Amino acid sequence: MNKFIVYILISIIAAINCSCIVKSLNPTQVEAVEPTKGYGTLSNFPFKEAWYGLYFQEDKIGYSHFKIQPQGENFVIESDSMMRLTAMKKTNEIKMNEKITVAPDLSLISFDSTVKMNQKNLKVEGHIESSKLLLKMDADSEKLEREFPLKGKIFHTSAISLMPAMKGLKEGSKYSFDVFNVERQSIETVEQELSKVKGAPGPSDAVWKVTNNYGKSVVISWLNRKGLVVLEKGLDGSLITILEDEESAKKFLEQKAQQKDLVLDFSLVKTPRKIASPAKTKFLKAHIQGVQSEMFARDHRQTVKNSTHGTSGSDFDVEVQVEDLKLFKGAQGFARLHNTADDAGENLSRYLVSTSSIQSDHQDIKQQAGLIVSGASQDLEKILKLVNWTADNIKGSMRDSFSSLDVLKSKEGECQSHSKLYTAMARSVGIPTRQVTGLVYSDNLGFLYHSWAESYVKGWLSVDPTLRQVPSDATHIKLVSSSDDDPGPVLKVMGKVKMQSVDYQ
Repeated sequence: MNKFIVYILISIIAAINCSCIVKSLNPTQVEAVEPTKGYGTLSNFPFKEAWYGLYFQEDKIGYSHFKIQPQGENFVIESDSMMRLTAMKKTNEIKMNEKITVAPDLSLISFDSTVKMNQKNLKVEGHIESSKLLLKMDADSEKLEREFPLKGKIFHTSAISLMPAMKGLKEGSKYSFDVFNVERQSIETVEQELSKVKGAPGPSDAVWKVTNNYGKSVVISWLNRKGLVVLEKGLDGSLITILEDEESAKKFLEQKAQQKDLVLDFSLVKTPRKIASPAKTKFLKAHIQGVQSEMFARDHRQTVKNSTHGTSGSDFDVEVQVEDLKLFKGAQGFARLHNTADDAGENLSRYLVSTSSIQSDHQDIKQQAGLIVSGASQDLEKILKLVNWTADNIKGSMRDSFSSLDVLKSKEGECQSHSKLYTAMARSVGIPTRQVTGLVYSDNLGFLYHSWAESYVKGWLSVDPTLRQVPSDATHIKLVSSSDDDPGPVLKVMGKVKMQSVDYQ
């Protein structure tokens, strides 16, 4: 399963457990499984092609396909994927095509990826040259070039599913290798550990289990005796990939029934009590069930406590206290950066960097932000100007956006678009800023998943450039904050959070 397409969809998909699909495919016969020596080179692989169906809960939402072909002394892995997902009554269609050139041992030579999401396009090309990975990106005619120094061999993410067969299938085997993470624009290490399937083989004769630790993600794969992936569970069980034939894999294209809406059907967290005037709340206490308390952030603004109603980790209280703006006045320019770490000891410089999706060093971003904060000397004043400008000038819509620059040009987008552009502009004027994902109360509905931001001014200050709030109101319950888009934790709790009570002031 290609991890890049998951990232493109990550803002709209829900974490739904699909174990019912897995259980229905288990055969009953038991046969001894012997260790298998690795094939060592792609030319020895007994499989060269496979089709997969992609599932959310009971819905089939797409397919993926790969094919390995020789090209001189090397090999080309061609893959294509397609997904359809419904969110807020809008059907999103995502197509991806990749051509990856690799050496016989799977090490990367070059790749060419094209993603089309609805009517928007993203093209990413990369190749190895003189111990460097040279990267070119084109997102709707906005071009970006970067280079990454290499210490040794590097692999494409497509190698993750093929590496166990290349190295060998043996109980307790551990493999470690570096891959280029396109979505994070970084080189990350993949750690794999193999074990035999206990008892009867799993679906499609799955006899080996592989635990893949990749960045912050854990993906579980099941392999047959040849080493081909026959089943994969990613994003904490939210996404299921199952080996199928071509006809079965593509069958979802013919379906006429409406898909479940991943926002309206799964994401809404209803409350037993309505919150009047949520934008004015200064304090909130919510009793939560259904997920582990570790999924919710703990910081100066938000505390997580064992509930007086229960003792389990999935029964707890979250309390949110809005910041006092008086504590954030007075910081001017770059003075605060003489102390380069926040209260938790984390380096603030990471929240100033420009990335492929938050282009804080782009001339257009810098120029717009400079015009907005013109005449402001204190950081808090700059933040207020940037939040107000974003709320006033970015129209709320379900428009797809790949980057902050895209949002600036189109002047529209959903909450992630607002927070992405605000984050880029704040960084461009020297204010460390990070995006936040979590839950926010929506009038007469309940809590919905939302994106906002935090800026560092004598401490972290929560701001919402979509709702024009400095600071954010107390109904903003944080799951995670990051230097770039990282909504993975949201996927782990979507569809599972239950709010048993809520009190507020």
